[in-house]
Amino acid sequence: MADSRFTEAGTPPGLRFGEKVVVLLGGIIAGMALTVISPVLPSIEKALAHTPTDQMLVKQLFGVTTLAMVLGAPLGGFLVARAGMRRLLLGASLLFTLGGSAGYFLSSLPLLLVSRACVGISAACIQVMALTLINTRLSGVARARWMGLHVAIATMCSLAIFPLTGVLGDISWRLPFLEHLFGLAVFAAILASPVSEMPRPSAAATGTRTDEPIWKWMPWHYVFLTLFTGAITFLPTIYSPFLFRDRMGLGPSGISTIMLATALTGGASAMLYGRAMRHLSFHGAFLIAFGNAAAGMLIVTLAPNLPVMVAGFILYGIGNAWFVPNFMNSLGAKVLPHQQARAAGLVKMGQFGATPFCVLMVEPYARQFGPVTVMLLACAMAMFLFMLILIRMAAAGRSSPSAAPAQTAGH
Repeated sequence: MADSRFTEAGTPPGLRFGEKVVVLLGGIIAGMALTVISPVLPSIEKALAHTPTDQMLVKQLFGVTTLAMVLGAPLGGFLVARAGMRRLLLGASLLFTLGGSAGYFLSSLPLLLVSRACVGISAACIQVMALTLINTRLSGVARARWMGLHVAIATMCSLAIFPLTGVLGDISWRLPFLEHLFGLAVFAAILASPVSEMPRPSAAATGTRTDEPIWKWMPWHYVFLTLFTGAITFLPTIYSPFLFRDRMGLGPSGISTIMLATALTGGASAMLYGRAMRHLSFHGAFLIAFGNAAAGMLIVTLAPNLPVMVAGFILYGIGNAWFVPNFMNSLGAKVLPHQQARAAGLVKMGQFGATPFCVLMVEPYARQFGPVTVMLLACAMAMFLFMLILIRMAAAGRSSPSAAPAQTAGH
């Protein structure tokens, strides 16, 4: 059933308390899927990898999660109209719990890959639904604020996840998998909280055909752009633990501490996104994000000591924190309410899809030349996008409609 709170003109009704819970917890779930095992990847490699193929499979424990998210993100966007948002969220949170905690008992790399695939599919579904709630219930500055809050809460959760993972990882690489039991709390919260269903399309309200094919209304350039940002986001996350180990001799707890500092500053950056969008255009926000990310990764690769390397990684995290909220905030202003879930799923598919492919491409070079090669590649990608957007802004000019401030575009 469509949400009766929507007006005839399709005016966003705002978030109820239960929907706010879903938005915040959904960000945490997606963050856990991509961060819980990252600090212990070197330890898993030492315990289970006996061949070069095994070494690649260990890194694909992260990569297969994002590959599963490639499937889970659009799947959630298309299934919500049939299964309903509440039932989809309940099923996905339960699958996240079972699939994630299974890693505690498994010693087979192929079975571990299957368990991570379950985590990826379920986490992507949950995050797409959370983002859809924001884009269908809010507009303008409120949408930007909640997009930033969604990312900030997920990032700030690392303040607990990374130290806990480090402590548990020093005891055993298996223990961090039990952190996925947090999914039971999410399951209970969704079970007790009201969640409205997606609005149905209305030809009278939109003035357009309600069965228009997706290839006509979907802004496909967003999908291609997120292929690059996915690589910029996830390749440093995968390879930085190996870089810190090889160059500075750090163990899981030391790596987790660095990621803790990065999460703290990245979360603060995301919290400021909504306020910043009162004054910035979407292009301007991207310019700041890509510039910080590129500068940070360059500092990491050239750093002569650990403090400088940590400072560079923190700067990278500040820029990285704006990618998702700016993409989804901009997307929300471009498509209709009943199209939001499918559009969000496809955009997230592009972001997640970059990672497994990039790992396969860069792993031979990383083994030969070290993880610093991967950081330089990600830096080059960020700088390329920075220059591309700068040229676009110079050509369009400040008066271009596409460069209008975000708060005026959310209707």
